[in-house]
Amino acid sequence: MKNNAAKISVHAWESDGILLERYAYTSGFVEPLPKHSHEEYQFGLSFNCQGEYHYRGAYHSIPTQSLSVIHSGEVHSPSDRTYLPAAAHFVMMHINPTWLHTIAAEMAENPANLPFFSMAFLTDSILNRLFLALQAATDQKNSKLEQDVALWEFLSYLIKHYASNSPSVRPLKSAHSAVMLACDYLHAHYASDIFLETLAAIVGLSRFHFCRVFRKEVGVSCSAYQTQLRIAQAKKLLIQGISIRTVATMTGFYDQSHFGWHFKRQVGVTPGAYISKTAIIS
Repeated sequence: MKNNAAKISVHAWESDGILLERYAYTSGFVEPLPKHSHEEYQFGLSFNCQGEYHYRGAYHSIPTQSLSVIHSGEVHSPSDRTYLPAAAHFVMMHINPTWLHTIAAEMAENPANLPFFSMAFLTDSILNRLFLALQAATDQKNSKLEQDVALWEFLSYLIKHYASNSPSVRPLKSAHSAVMLACDYLHAHYASDIFLETLAAIVGLSRFHFCRVFRKEVGVSCSAYQTQLRIAQAKKLLIQGISIRTVATMTGFYDQSHFGWHFKRQVGVTPGAYISKTAIIS
C-alpha cells in the first residue's frame, strides 16, 4: 500500500576524510530531502533505481550504474518523489576536497586548482569498478595501503578523464630501481600496516607517480603485491601446523574471517581446506 512508509537501513563509516553510506530502501512512501550543500564532493552509485537531482538549476535523471557527481559547496536536492514502487539500493560517498586538490597537484607536479566536474553523472564501467573498490577498501578491516591505493586510483582516474580543468600528466617513465626498492621494503614489512605516503617517500616519488610506475613494472598495485606476500607466507605457516587464527595475526590481517576471504580469493580454497588438501597430498 502506498500509505506504508518505506523502511530505510543505512550502514555508514568514516575514515580520514571519507564518509561512506550504503542505503537500502524498501518500497513505500518516502519524504523528500530539502536543498542543501556540503564542503565535500559527493558521489553516488545506484544499483537498481534511477536517481534524480535538482542541481545547477535543472533536474537530472541519473541512470542506474552511473556515478552521480555533486561538486564541493554546490546547492542541490535529491529526488522530490514521495513513493518508491520497488526496493532501492545505492552507495553515497563524501570525500573531503583536500584529497582531490592534493591528487590534482601531484598529477600536475605543481600547485593545481580544485578539480571541476561539469557533468551531473558519469557512465563509465571502469570508473564504477574503481569506485566500488574504494567502497570495499574503506572497510576498517582492510590494510591502510589498500585504502590509500584505492583512493588514489579512483580519484586520479576521475580527475584525468572527467575534470574540465584536468592537469596535464607527463608520459610515464621507467623507475625500475625505485620499484625494486619498494618491493624489497614490502618483503621486509609485509605484515605491517604501511601508508602509501610512506612507501612513496622511501623511493623518492610522489604517490601518484609511484602508483603508476609500480603497476606498470609489476603488473599489480602495491597493495595487491603486499597481500600476495602475506598469503604466500601464510601458506608456509599453515603447512607448519600453526593455527589459522595465529597465522592471520602473524601475516597482518585484521582477523580470521578477513584472512580467510583473502586466502580463498588468492588460492581458490579456504585456509582450512588448504590444510586438509596439503595433509592428503603429504
